[in-house]
Amino acid sequence: MPRKPRIAPLEIESWSDDARTILSRWNPPFNIHKVLAHAPKMMQAWIVFGNHILFNSLLPERERELVILRIAWNTQCAYEWGQHAGLSKRLKIPDADIYRVPKGPRAKGWSPHESALLKATDDLMARFEISDPAWATLSQTYSDEQMIDLVFLVGEFVLVAMALKSFRVPLDAGLEALPSGLKASGRGRRHVSAR
Repeated sequence: MPRKPRIAPLEIESWSDDARTILSRWNPPFNIHKVLAHAPKMMQAWIVFGNHILFNSLLPERERELVILRIAWNTQCAYEWGQHAGLSKRLKIPDADIYRVPKGPRAKGWSPHESALLKATDDLMARFEISDPAWATLSQTYSDEQMIDLVFLVGEFVLVAMALKSFRVPLDAGLEALPSGLKASGRGRRHVSAR
């Protein structure tokens, strides 16, 4: 049962001129934008950073989306999962890979690099630091700039999950909810362990 939003999405006719200018490129805008329209100055700053993370990062799209889905699962953020499961499908990431994310970095089917990527995501959420084994594996193929992008990617989407859940932003029409009936690793669902 969806919970009532704590901050209601602001419909377009109620937007300030600043919000209208910032959000003019989204047609239609997402519910997250309609909620953040209550704070257009903060939204403008967030959009600049978020756009860098999504469109200018050096991480491959597939790897970026696996990380975001892992964050969405770990935080149980249905909105973030729905948006990025849909985006992952549009990027032609196989369903089998999308629905393996909740099973965590030890699930069969990941490459060593992808396993380390999911482990690094869990590490950052649990200990706020990538473990030495995950760092060693990722740094074999990632540049220093990509390692920086990874840490900031995790930070950005944990922040977004906190906002979405705290404000109780309702799912946009057509968004897929969190998958049910999947067994998560001990490092996933509702609790991320540092082990």
